[in-house]
Amino acid sequence: MKKRTLAILLCLALAAGMLAGCGSTAAPAADSPAASAADSSAAKEYGVLKVGMMPFGVCVPAQYAYEQGYFSELGLNVEFYQFANGAGINEALAAQEVDIGVSGLAMIFSLASGTCKMLADATTSSAMGVYVRPDSPILENSQEINGGTVYGSADTIKGITVLGQTGTSSQYNLDGWLGIFGLTEEDIDFVNIGLGTDMTAFVSGEGDAIAASRPYTFQLEEQGYVLAGNFEETTDTTLMDVIVARNEVVENRREELVLFMKAYEKALEEIAADDELRFNESMTYFKENGRDYSENDMRGEMNANKYVTKEYMQADGYKFGNAMIKIGQFYSDCGQIEEANLPNIAASLDPSILQEALGISFDVAG
Repeated sequence: MKKRTLAILLCLALAAGMLAGCGSTAAPAADSPAASAADSSAAKEYGVLKVGMMPFGVCVPAQYAYEQGYFSELGLNVEFYQFANGAGINEALAAQEVDIGVSGLAMIFSLASGTCKMLADATTSSAMGVYVRPDSPILENSQEINGGTVYGSADTIKGITVLGQTGTSSQYNLDGWLGIFGLTEEDIDFVNIGLGTDMTAFVSGEGDAIAASRPYTFQLEEQGYVLAGNFEETTDTTLMDVIVARNEVVENRREELVLFMKAYEKALEEIAADDELRFNESMTYFKENGRDYSENDMRGEMNANKYVTKEYMQADGYKFGNAMIKIGQFYSDCGQIEEANLPNIAASLDPSILQEALGISFDVAG
């Protein structure tokens, strides 16, 4: 692929990004379960609890809980509002158009702004890594880091071109990988290119490495590319998808939030215990909400990402909110979160609602 082709791909990625950003709010479809939630005779005790969602695994238990009637059984009146990405959910939270956000890393901006509280870590968010071609000189050297094999050396990495996206967890992964060898982004050529477009460019011959996220990591491995350093090993961090709520909702509608988490966690435990149930519910939810996942991609997702069950939360080493605090520092270093707002992230961690819902205790990052 010539440089001109890469430029065209970049333009297409920018155009796609602008289209995805249009319309920061969403309404429930007329024939969706959310649209008819208020019709349930059991859901009259409380007002409408508006939940911002997107086609991520973290949202599957919420959809399943609705379908099984777990929310209505507790008297909740729940509406789901679907968004293309976490940025749209952040905008809706800031505009008070939704009460709860169920999403991934993007929720950190709602926490850093001081307008929301984090209620739960819900799923691990893995399957990210730096990938190289099988004939790359980077594979000539390896070392064991945090229980896994990381490839590379300062000599073989310095000066390479890496494709990825700035301000993302993939960039955090890349920086952690470089840091193992005493390098920074100043030692490489980092090309900021759209998600998916970076994959197309890389398999067409552009760049020496790619900082990739799922489902593209599954596809890269299927095509024979080699993982040089995965997220957990290079950053010593387990990334999480989370649930947040606006401060006013936490203050004024706490009882509803406790019930919401009870229903959500009941569904989560059931899905986590049954792989086929998780597979079928996830494939259906993703398809109905516009996310194209193959069966292989979904199996890869399930293998890489675990639901944060009660057992997970009470295991040694778990700290509620740990990933958000660590990633917050990264975003501050990148200039995307003001340093003065970093304390808001730690202050936003509110484990009490989940602990009350489950009747358990666990450690909290601080």
